[in-house]
Amino acid sequence: MRFSLLYHKLFRLRLSGTASIRCLAPVISGILLVAGLSFSDSAIATDYYISKAGDDAQDGLTLVSSWATLLPANKKNLVAGDRILLEGGSRFAGPLFFDSEDRGTQEAPVIVTSYGEGRATINAGIGAGVVAKNTAGIIISRINIIGRGQNDNRSDGINFYNNLPVATKLDRVEIDEVEVSGFGSNGISIGGWNGENGFTDIRVTHAVIHDNGLNGFITYAQQPYSHERVYVGHVESFNNSGSPNAFPNPSSGTGIVLGGVKEGTIEWCVAHHNGWLGDAGIGIWTYDSTRVIIQRNESFDNHTAGFHDGGGFALDGGVTDSVLQYNYSHENDGAGYGLFQYQDAPPWFKNKVQFNLSIDDGRKNGYGGIHIWNGGSGLNNGDITENLIVMHTSLEGNPSALSFDAITESFSVRSNMLMMFGNANVITVTPDQHQLSFVGNLCWSQKHWGVWTHDSNSDQCQTHHIF
Repeated sequence: MRFSLLYHKLFRLRLSGTASIRCLAPVISGILLVAGLSFSDSAIATDYYISKAGDDAQDGLTLVSSWATLLPANKKNLVAGDRILLEGGSRFAGPLFFDSEDRGTQEAPVIVTSYGEGRATINAGIGAGVVAKNTAGIIISRINIIGRGQNDNRSDGINFYNNLPVATKLDRVEIDEVEVSGFGSNGISIGGWNGENGFTDIRVTHAVIHDNGLNGFITYAQQPYSHERVYVGHVESFNNSGSPNAFPNPSSGTGIVLGGVKEGTIEWCVAHHNGWLGDAGIGIWTYDSTRVIIQRNESFDNHTAGFHDGGGFALDGGVTDSVLQYNYSHENDGAGYGLFQYQDAPPWFKNKVQFNLSIDDGRKNGYGGIHIWNGGSGLNNGDITENLIVMHTSLEGNPSALSFDAITESFSVRSNMLMMFGNANVITVTPDQHQLSFVGNLCWSQKHWGVWTHDSNSDQCQTHHIF
């Protein structure tokens, strides 16, 4: 609560004829104590203005006495409710930096936004745009953040990072209505390291992230499930190239990925034209996570320069109790929908792929419209239901509508429809599956409609004419 608001409410009290301000002294002291306020400047929420006509020697407290650069803001220890207000339409050299001495709360976050006409721009040059280390309770909104370009810049556009010495979940990170481009690393990165450090209540909405070197938007952590309650909505991530020299994680060229998340949602997002210089990137995916819903998104024209991925969507290593549903994937190098388990990942189980559409995915490296692969401890209890897969012949590789490129445990394939043109395969299945069930699926080729069943002694699907 701002002090001016508290002051206003107190002095609107109706006093009886015998009451006096002196009688209210204990009440005022008690309220100030509970609210954590004092009369010192450091505890009163404050607006700080930054404009091109400002002067860093001023106090920044009004439009008339605004600062000219981000430097004074970087030197301030910001408290709950403080706001950094950047003049709309103007550019300011980055970075904007927050550390553990700057801290908002769930109820009163520190806010960075634009005022006036249009959005302000933070021009990071070869460095980072916004950095928040070991702190949270921060909202960034209505700001453009630009780097010098993928070849010159080596930093993230927006970076939140928690590596506190004692495992801590830092609360509330919100990024809304931003455009982030021209960074050599990631557009937006939210990471936790040093044990189970992470963030809770992360929201990234109405963001445009493009032309960055490694990836668009990522969360990552040293331990699975380190971030909790993550929402990504109405985000477009495109032209993030990936890099052949990505380090320490060789995967790059991703649009949107949730890593190390407990309870997350990605919806109404679009990822496209990513990954042409990288390897193992995917349009939209998750790994080391549980209870993630990826729904109502579109992912297309994502690529790989190598032999791995470049697909539309995936539930990758260590994912549990998660779902891909109501998504549209098309014309990706890799799988439209990948169910993958990599080496040393936590267990993968109880995941669903349902009510999705794939058209001409698997353009490279023999991937399927839906592709299952295991390079680790196995995939267990998967459900593939009511998806429509349309597949034409590819010039690079021989795709399948559905590919079980690994032995699985307790998978159910129900009520899907597959349509194949040219030499595309209906289904390929690695032998010796454990409790693999096909029920009520239909396929169409240029020859006929049919139902398909699986012979456990063969790696081919048998198609039966039904007319």
